[in-house]
Amino acid sequence: MLMTACDLGAVTRPWEISKQVAELVTSEFFEQGDRERSELKLTPAAIFDRNRKDELPVLQVEWIDGICKPLYEALVKLNRKLQPMADGIDANRKKWEELCLSYQQTRRASECISGLTAGETQSSQSEDSAHEPESSQSEATNQSEDSTHCVEPNHTPVANCK
Repeated sequence: MLMTACDLGAVTRPWEISKQVAELVTSEFFEQGDRERSELKLTPAAIFDRNRKDELPVLQVEWIDGICKPLYEALVKLNRKLQPMADGIDANRKKWEELCLSYQQTRRASECISGLTAGETQSSQSEDSAHEPESSQSEATNQSEDSTHCVEPNHTPVANCK
């Protein structure tokens, strides 16, 4: 356990150090994934897949939750003087989680922009069909208005793009 804790120690360090180490390790993983893809014709696991590099914050949170936090919690039970290391993990996990949320918001905004473009297409189509009955024009207007919101699978608007 102590050897593993030493190997994973960067996750307990201040944010800038922890993030830098995570990025360096990830770049090595990407090189391995590139070799797996080109030489072995395999699809690499997410952490090794350069095409999924935007998922790094999510992968880090999963790694912290699944491996690092349980390990250091067990060590703190053995020696309470290790609590600052567990606290460091918690602080870094919060930073990775903030990056996760930022990434999700950026992705939603991108989806919003795509939705707006689709809405503009619908609006121009509804202008072309101005001779249609009033009920059809009203449906086109509702579709255009709906496209200005990003909607999660549960249909809750998450962003207003206007």
